[in-house]
Amino acid sequence: MTRFFTAFITLFAFVVPMTAANANDWYRAESEHFILYSKDSEADTLEFVQDLERLNEVIALFTGVDLEAADLPPSSKLTVFRYGTQADMSALAADRRDSGIGGFYIPRAEGSVAFVPRQRNRSYGRSQRRDNQTRDLQLDPRHVLFHEYVHHFMFQHADAPYPLWYSEGFAELFGNLEFGEDYFIIGELPPSRSASLARVSIDLEATLDPKPGRDRYYTDRTYGHGWLFAHHLNINPERRGQMTTYMNAIAAGASRMDAAEQAFGDLDAFEAELEEFRTGASRPLRVPYAVNPNPEVDIRRLTEAEEARMDLMIESKAGVTEEEAQSLVGQARRLLERYPNDEAVLLAAIEAEFDARNYDEAEALAERALAINPESVDAAMYFANVALRRSFEDPAQMEVARARFAAANRMENDHPFPLYGYYLTHLHDGDDALTENAKAALGAAFSYGRHDRGVRQALVHMLLLEGRTDEARIVGAQFTDGRGRLQCLVRKQFDEFEEGNREPLLETIRPDHPGEYLDDDAREARREEFEAKVEAYGCTDGGEDDA
Repeated sequence: MTRFFTAFITLFAFVVPMTAANANDWYRAESEHFILYSKDSEADTLEFVQDLERLNEVIALFTGVDLEAADLPPSSKLTVFRYGTQADMSALAADRRDSGIGGFYIPRAEGSVAFVPRQRNRSYGRSQRRDNQTRDLQLDPRHVLFHEYVHHFMFQHADAPYPLWYSEGFAELFGNLEFGEDYFIIGELPPSRSASLARVSIDLEATLDPKPGRDRYYTDRTYGHGWLFAHHLNINPERRGQMTTYMNAIAAGASRMDAAEQAFGDLDAFEAELEEFRTGASRPLRVPYAVNPNPEVDIRRLTEAEEARMDLMIESKAGVTEEEAQSLVGQARRLLERYPNDEAVLLAAIEAEFDARNYDEAEALAERALAINPESVDAAMYFANVALRRSFEDPAQMEVARARFAAANRMENDHPFPLYGYYLTHLHDGDDALTENAKAALGAAFSYGRHDRGVRQALVHMLLLEGRTDEARIVGAQFTDGRGRLQCLVRKQFDEFEEGNREPLLETIRPDHPGEYLDDDAREARREEFEAKVEAYGCTDGGEDDA
């Protein structure tokens, strides 16, 4: 998967401290909601994926989600790669300035992935004592993954336009779960947020309704105070359900502070409660498991061919630059010489050729993979995506891509990516080519792949074309909620849209053709165009763009 540094792919990275890693065998463990590739012992691999399933159960318990009724498709499973140390994660994320990245998560319609180290790095020398002293104040790799999975879960099951302070606070609350044999503990203070809570007093308005521009305590309030608020609103029996009231008031048009008064009552009393909590002891809750504490898992050691392709697979799934994509092609071709008919190797090689824009080679390999396994939806999606990419230069390929996406959909009709691709083949034929079938396909893609920013963006654009602005605002809340310049721009263009000036917002939100190639000059020109828009709309005082 090619890495694009734009607003449309989300990558979350966190910094954590260091310990050692051992080389073990590669295992594949699959449970109801996860696929885990782990270079570890079989026992530890099993325990890790079972803890992920327990996390899934606990979030469902507290949010009231009926997992049986949800009936999510296999494509919704999160694939986790667990191996090595923070240094490996840093190298994978192409951030070599810090060897302590705790892992990262990338939501995609094709299949969401996460990367987490098996162990922390180990420090040597005189810095070791300092590292040991600060260790408890840092983010644990497992908690990093838990935090990001909470976001993944909420997109799948409770896709509401939660404010950033709540979505991040909720993820902090559930990202810090601890599991026992037959119980879990929720509500312990995340060590990495203790400093934020110690140094910053509660300020309701600054948290609930932050003003534009830079604020030195914005991150402390978003994550540290967000945890405190989420804890108080979910674990305190007297406050449960009030967040729903708050969201309903926002949806009805109330300002953030008016909505807070409707939901939480006397705001001075509410702030006093939170301040007392901030300066007092933590309030953890111990809860027995509602179901079997040992979720079912299918686990096996990887075959020789599967293990041989792991480095290639990991690099591709994490995202590659143009130069990195080219360098992986040789590795992929050498693997194919050793394992010419192995489906796992073929799929990894297809991705490498595709990322390098070697579309003829990727197409030929996809056909080979489909000959081996005619039901390989992964191969079918690449087969279709090749034609879609080509259609930017050759419009005749659009019909080919459409037929291929339809074929992939017949293999797995609840996978979001074939549905999304099918929609794009109509969108990029012109807005007047959007048939009812195409619109229905995008709606279905969103129902299965809410976590994918591209799918969400396409749906917001479609709703705007149909004049359904209120729905577009709700679905597109993540494009407007935040202090970034992009969010500021989109908010102002939404206001313009409602006043009758439709084109600026439609142009900003319209999905790019995935086959368009931007060289360095073109990328620079697009960046300059964005900067000019930001300045024209008076959005230059915002923080960093929230990607």
